[in-house]
Amino acid sequence: MRERLLAATGGARIYDSPFQLDVSGLPSSTTVLFFQGTAAAAAGAGTLFGDGKRCASGTVIRLGTKTASLGEASYPGPGDLPVYQQGLAPLSGAVRFYQVWYRNSAAFCTEATFNLSNGLRVQWVP
Repeated sequence: MRERLLAATGGARIYDSPFQLDVSGLPSSTTVLFFQGTAAAAAGAGTLFGDGKRCASGTVIRLGTKTASLGEASYPGPGDLPVYQQGLAPLSGAVRFYQVWYRNSAAFCTEATFNLSNGLRVQWVP
């Protein structure tokens, strides 16, 4: 089984941010939901959800959906708001947690037809 890896590129700065979330290792063509939370689930240990663990919790905001191409997807794309703006990051900065939820009909540990990427902690700065 390939690891579903969520990573960030660019700086996490409010207003001046080329920040992008990139996920790889997905099924070749699947629907992907990028989302943000204000806290780490279960103090960072995550909670069982689908065929994986949900790491982002607290106040959760859906950033956007994408269709993976060759097992990869990114947010934001052309026409999307920047992550800090879509995620309502405060102007003073804040810590946010990011994760990707995707459809995966392959049988794994449970009968669930979805899974999650790893979680990612980001410190936004003014």
